[in-house]
Amino acid sequence: MPSLLYISSILLATSSATVTCLYFFHRSLEHRIHHEFHHGELPASVAAIVSLPSEVSRGECRTFYDHASRRVARKLLPAQKLQDLFTLLLRRNMTAFSRFPQAWMLRLTVAPVARRTFHASHIQSIQFQDGEIVCGVYRVQERTHNKAVLELLFEGEVSGRLIIRCWEDGEEVVFCTETIMWTRKILSGQRKRVIVPLENPVLRFLHEMAAWWLIDSGVTYLLDLKGDPPLLEEHPR
Repeated sequence: MPSLLYISSILLATSSATVTCLYFFHRSLEHRIHHEFHHGELPASVAAIVSLPSEVSRGECRTFYDHASRRVARKLLPAQKLQDLFTLLLRRNMTAFSRFPQAWMLRLTVAPVARRTFHASHIQSIQFQDGEIVCGVYRVQERTHNKAVLELLFEGEVSGRLIIRCWEDGEEVVFCTETIMWTRKILSGQRKRVIVPLENPVLRFLHEMAAWWLIDSGVTYLLDLKGDPPLLEEHPR
């Protein structure tokens, strides 16, 4: 029978190897995308989001902002309209996210009826219009031809938005994902300080890996459609 020391050594080695792999994977992604992180004042590009509560824009909350983007030459993408490619990206990325460990944990927190929103058949059928829900806790608040703003339906004192958008910049197209999280500032006399996930180093690291990989692999997915782009149509639910 293996000794406790032997088992402990195996577990430690496995854990160390996993952490090392995750670290280098994170570094690899960091070199392939443009990344920004802000604590405090929001960039002008997101401060004007219509569905953002006024108290956030007025600076009454502790805010955290994460940005990841990748640009690619327009000629390398399928010849379809950019707005159609954007919808394909939304469907692909949210379907991929539905298989993440984070998504499986979210399944446990939502009502049974909401678990169907994690199904690929559901995600592939929607147009990401106002009010539609995907992966249980993401509700579409704004939708244009090149932008989708999803409200994070968290319980508790932390709120947030996931913004996915794209735009043409000369002969290139920029695909971008942004996450905003906030909570009210501590008022005089209050002792409790709410921790926002993006200010926790471990949770922020895991968020960055997920968000960066999704935007990176999502763009690669579109590039791979160059020779055989799928028809974009709304499927029956």
